[in-house]
Amino acid sequence: MKIEHIGLWTADLEKMKEFYCDFFKATAGEKYHNQKSGFQSYFLSFTDGARLEIMHREDVIKGAQTNEILGFAHLAISVGSKEIEIGSFARFWIV
Repeated sequence: MKIEHIGLWTADLEKMKEFYCDFFKATAGEKYHNQKSGFQSYFLSFTDGARLEIMHREDVIKGAQTNEILGFAHLAISVGSKEIEIGSFARFWIV
């Protein structure tokens, strides 16, 4: 198991991409833009294999009727195999 990537909301997607690319030598993937929802993101890759997803969506930035905020959004974990028994993970989260 490894951390696949960490997601961050940002008010200025391009400026945040520039910051990580300039100061941390990240490599930006192709920009993703969902026209319907307005969601936009970049995956940034670092030389040690770490990845960061920076994300922007106007309603999140404006706080429009959601509980989402800027900054940390999610942590994605890779378990390394499709054959992993999902039930073994589920028992820790189901109460």
